[in-house]
Amino acid sequence: MNLADLLLVTVLVVVFPAWEFWRGPALRARLMADPAGKVSAYRTTCIQLWSLALLLLVLYTTGSLSIAALGVREAPRFGEAVVAVALLGVTLYLGWSLYSVARNPVVRKQTAEAMQPLAWMLPADRREAIWFVGPVSLTAGICEELLYRGYLMQWLEGFMPVWGAMLLSSMIFGLMHAYQGLGGILRTAGLGLVMAGLFVLTGSLLWPILLHVVIDAYAGALSGLALRKESTAEPVKNGATPCAARIR
Repeated sequence: MNLADLLLVTVLVVVFPAWEFWRGPALRARLMADPAGKVSAYRTTCIQLWSLALLLLVLYTTGSLSIAALGVREAPRFGEAVVAVALLGVTLYLGWSLYSVARNPVVRKQTAEAMQPLAWMLPADRREAIWFVGPVSLTAGICEELLYRGYLMQWLEGFMPVWGAMLLSSMIFGLMHAYQGLGGILRTAGLGLVMAGLFVLTGSLLWPILLHVVIDAYAGALSGLALRKESTAEPVKNGATPCAARIR
């Protein structure tokens, strides 16, 4: 392991998870006391992720890292076609879900209740939703896939089988979301494993990036619709529930 790899792996495996465990309770308390600080928190997240992603790109382009390729790998020929069709289906389904929440106040209220555990961090007005759907989703999709699938997973393959690298990198990715609590760690680890599978199946980091952006943008739009102040419908016990409440 060279010095550049040691630096990046230490940040991704040790520093980031430790930072999220430490800052989680304080961030939650701060945003619950002052919800107007959400946009500032979103901005800070974007700066942190882009700073590390740019460092990764500089080290990679200068040949300082041990991985051969950052965004591509060998894969089955049919992989991209299968994933493209699946991604289109997922996008259409999530779009229909948003339409249902937007037009049905009962479903909107029920969705808002389901999202309460993370409401302290989720967008609840137009400005916050624009930030989350735009800069936050794009930043998370591009930077996290470069860091955790493009780099970390492929670096781990130098020491273990691909399935082990997929699992371990996904677990570390989940720990990076420790501020969301145990449920958030498990949820994002599972999503990370899906992204890793897409990378292996297609051989291109483009597809995990696209799915990641779609999921995060959906979560932001769903929250913006469900948590907006004018949502006053009475909850019901039986009905549709949100497909995702994952946030950055």
